[in-house]
Amino acid sequence: MEGQTFHEIAQERGYRIISTDRPGMGESTYLKGRRFLDYPQDILQLADHLSIEQFGVTGWSGGGAHTTVCAYAIPEQLLFNMSFAGYTSFIEMPGAEQYIKSPLDRMSVGLSKEHPRLFKLFFDLMGLSEKHIPESYFKSLLKTMGDADTEIASAPGFKELFLTEEHEAFRQGSLGVTTDAAVHYVDWEFQLSKILFPIHIFHGTDDQLVPVDYARHLSEHVPKSTLHILEGAGHLFPFREQKQIFDTIDDACGRGM
Repeated sequence: MEGQTFHEIAQERGYRIISTDRPGMGESTYLKGRRFLDYPQDILQLADHLSIEQFGVTGWSGGGAHTTVCAYAIPEQLLFNMSFAGYTSFIEMPGAEQYIKSPLDRMSVGLSKEHPRLFKLFFDLMGLSEKHIPESYFKSLLKTMGDADTEIASAPGFKELFLTEEHEAFRQGSLGVTTDAAVHYVDWEFQLSKILFPIHIFHGTDDQLVPVDYARHLSEHVPKSTLHILEGAGHLFPFREQKQIFDTIDDACGRGM
């Protein structure tokens, strides 16, 4: 669903967007024992199926770290790599959860490791809320946002898009969403310093959901990274910063003016 956000400008710039569902979400098959390094292999299989030899990857929020992992695992296939409001490796950033502003979200990190059943219950309740009380579910999101994100979320059509995306995420229940969150907090199985492909990291300073500190940490530890700090922007900045994003993609592909 998020691919729709970039569809129009992608067509104008001559790009084709392929938006994927990660395992257990939408209609994608759940993968038991899933690891971060499984994701790049899924992308390779999809590219092979579509007869695409090289491509660029982007990821937003929970998709940001998955995109970053591609820079380590499949650099030969990449044209560009971009993370929007994504995570860094918690193993290499001790106490990373302390930067999370929501007390409930901070607590969930510990639950994912020590009490996985309670961690899943956390997402069970989210799924039930999304399904049965969507208006309240959306209002609870608004309460976690800063001014920049609240303005974007108040725009016509945003609520419908957001709830549609959440419905797709929980289409098969909460197991896929639970696993997708949990893999962020465990060992990525490689060091960030081993990422040799250039990556672009975009993050807003007023992101109330994923701390901007994660972007700074990621940039400090990935050798060929470019950090784009967006002053005053929140978690939803890609809705407004599409020109900057695609200008950066053009430059990475050698298409810049």
